[in-house]
Amino acid sequence: MNDIVMPKLSDTMTEGRLVSWKKRVGDEVRRGEVIAEVETDKANMELEAYAPGVILELKAQPGDLVQVGTVIAVVGKPEEKGAPAPQAQASGKETQGTGQAPEPEPVAEPEQVPEPEPEKERVTQEKGDEPSQAAPPPAEAKEAKEADLFPMEGEKQAPAAPPVPGTDQEQPEKAAAGPTEYIHTRAPAPGKEAPEFTPSAAGRERAAPVVRRRARELGMDLAQVRGSGPDGRILLQDLEGAAGGGGAAAPTPPRKEPAPPAGPRLVEEVRTMSRLRAAVAKTVAESWEHIPHFSVTMDILMDEAEAIRRQLKQGGMRVTVNDVIVKGVALALVQYPQLNARYTPDGISYHGEVNVSVAVGVPEGVLMPVVHRCHALTLLEIAQESERLVKLSRSGALTEQEMSGGTFSVSNLGMFGVDCFSAIIHPSQAGVLAVGAVLDAPVVRSGVLTSAKVMKVTLSADHRVTDGAYAAEFLKALKEVLENPVRLLI
Repeated sequence: MNDIVMPKLSDTMTEGRLVSWKKRVGDEVRRGEVIAEVETDKANMELEAYAPGVILELKAQPGDLVQVGTVIAVVGKPEEKGAPAPQAQASGKETQGTGQAPEPEPVAEPEQVPEPEPEKERVTQEKGDEPSQAAPPPAEAKEAKEADLFPMEGEKQAPAAPPVPGTDQEQPEKAAAGPTEYIHTRAPAPGKEAPEFTPSAAGRERAAPVVRRRARELGMDLAQVRGSGPDGRILLQDLEGAAGGGGAAAPTPPRKEPAPPAGPRLVEEVRTMSRLRAAVAKTVAESWEHIPHFSVTMDILMDEAEAIRRQLKQGGMRVTVNDVIVKGVALALVQYPQLNARYTPDGISYHGEVNVSVAVGVPEGVLMPVVHRCHALTLLEIAQESERLVKLSRSGALTEQEMSGGTFSVSNLGMFGVDCFSAIIHPSQAGVLAVGAVLDAPVVRSGVLTSAKVMKVTLSADHRVTDGAYAAEFLKALKEVLENPVRLLI
């Protein structure tokens, strides 16, 4: 068996997040075949198998953050430990020697739970059976049933004894102890229906006990409240409405929610940083905390450099302003190698090559692909290599080698109209050049005021490695190269 471990895919990578598996347990893989996708601190990269075999085990799941060197999968032969047993083999083992299909295991029948018989209870009550045979109703249902059956105030039950037809009688309202209350009723004449009892006839308002209780609490007379319920019944909302403004409460129209504003909107939340964003945060914090630095700014006239760039473009060679600057920086660093170095506790470490890191903005942060051996490349070669690295950066396909080994950095925000800014030094370098936009500005030439294309550059340098005068001389050398761009074509 062979263990597949989380590889170190960049010089600063200590852990990686498993994005997805391209293979499953039981799949056969060949050497060099992509088996997973891993998110490093700089980009998403494909993980290739370095041993052939069958995937026996996957020890990490998509989304897991895994330390470098940790085993994430096991590859080996199918019969080795951890190999999943194919279903066909498993079923064949059970039927071996019989030649018959295995009998299905008996399925335990669920216990029968007696169901309530509400229908039986209803039928029993309709037939007048003893109520003791049915289950006693819940307390709430019993109270609700009693409330429904209990006569409301103002609705009196008819007397038990039949009245004498055509005669007025005073019927006792209550047979209980205490003063007897009488209501006036009229017996129906022979052959006619009994007159319908109405609240107005009784001089009492139709309202539920809870409404009457609420009226007593509010000190209101129900006779002054207009009911909106069936047959003029006074509802609780009628009473509340009358108490608030008088009369029956009008239905409240539904409140219309304001329509959300069009376009982007702000949402208060905490989002987990991507691996790249977290790496950028860690790098700049380390640089800001541990590198004592200073900045030097200088104006550079770019008329001649722009003219050469346009001529190259007309000749079919696409060269950007940033390519011209990278070439000029490489030539200046050869003259001033102290800025092509780095500070170490043992001394200043000088580099034998000029490898310029170019800042490329991506949605999750900034990538720094490296144009290696810039001092030995022509302007056109630098332009082609830069274009290739920018495309790979924005597609997330940079390799570890393409992001490693930088000795100096160039960060250009001129395409956004920024005229001047300062950049953060990478911890493994001694300087970074921040480049602003090329703008038309007034200048004095031979005592005459005229306009020219001016670009501001700001050098941030590690004060442990170099000083202000050395940095100024470097910028002066860069200025001479860019203002006399013929040297860029040599």
